[in-house]
Amino acid sequence: MTDPNAHFRSVLRGYDPAQVDQLVHELSQAAAEAQQEAAERTIQVSKLEATTGQLNSEIERHVQQLRVLEEAQTKAAAPTYAGLGERIGSMLALADKEAVELRTRAQSDAANHHALADESARATRQSADDYATETRSAVDADVARILEDAKRHADSLLDDADREAMARREEAEAVYERARAKSAAAAVDFETTLAARREAAALELVAEIAAAEQQLADVRLRAEQTRSESEHAQQEAASRSGQQLEQATTHAQSLVADAKIKAERIRSDSERELAAATQRRDSINAQLTNVRQMLATLGGVAMIAPIDEVAAVPVETEAVADVESPEVVTDAQDGESATDENAIATEESATAADESAT
Repeated sequence: MTDPNAHFRSVLRGYDPAQVDQLVHELSQAAAEAQQEAAERTIQVSKLEATTGQLNSEIERHVQQLRVLEEAQTKAAAPTYAGLGERIGSMLALADKEAVELRTRAQSDAANHHALADESARATRQSADDYATETRSAVDADVARILEDAKRHADSLLDDADREAMARREEAEAVYERARAKSAAAAVDFETTLAARREAAALELVAEIAAAEQQLADVRLRAEQTRSESEHAQQEAASRSGQQLEQATTHAQSLVADAKIKAERIRSDSERELAAATQRRDSINAQLTNVRQMLATLGGVAMIAPIDEVAAVPVETEAVADVESPEVVTDAQDGESATDENAIATEESATAADESAT
């Protein structure tokens, strides 16, 4: 007998445990009812067999009595009642005749009772067998029908689960493709923005260095003019030249310092944007990892290519920024060195002018 308390382990694709338990319970209950009915029929058959046995015993007892009477009658001589008178003889003859009729009727009744008992027992046994067969057939039909319904329902549930899993897989693949496209677009946008800003910063730095050089050239020209004029006014020219030289040097140093500060600010902004883009890349990669894990849980196949190929673009951009940034600083340092050399040349020109005047 199946255990009605049995439980099935829950899995993603399988039968509903509650429905399976209900089916097992119904089958167990139907089998128990059939067994109980068969037991009751067996008890009835046993009672009928006991009654039949009793009837057979009673019939056998009557048959034995009849046999004893027949034997006694056979052994005894035929009575004669001639010496007892005509009336008594006729009464005894009539009694003897009635005894024979009673014996014959008793034998006939015993045979009839025996036949009826056998027929009743046979009919009862046949009825019990027919009922047991019908009950067993009905139970088998019910079991087959319930199993067929359960199988059909399980197939329906399995088809629904397959369709839902396919929909979830397609949805996850769509999410993965959108995330990958978004990551690629973000990487391309970041690279384009960073390249444009780096180019703009380089152009701005070159323009500022060119302006500083132009200002130094103007200062050098004015210093040369001052040296020419110092031949006529030595003290005034020397004082003016010194002031102009100091102002020019201070201004040039200020321009170079501003250029350095601006270059450092551009580098800091680029690094901050690079860090933000890297964080976005890590977040997108984490989302893609979650999507791949969900696809693996649903039984889906592995994706074609990870997002690392696209995510590697910001890292390469960071390396390019790290390589190019020292060049900007070097250019700024070269501009500062050129400014210092121009200032020294101006001072030497002024000194030579003073010596000539002396």
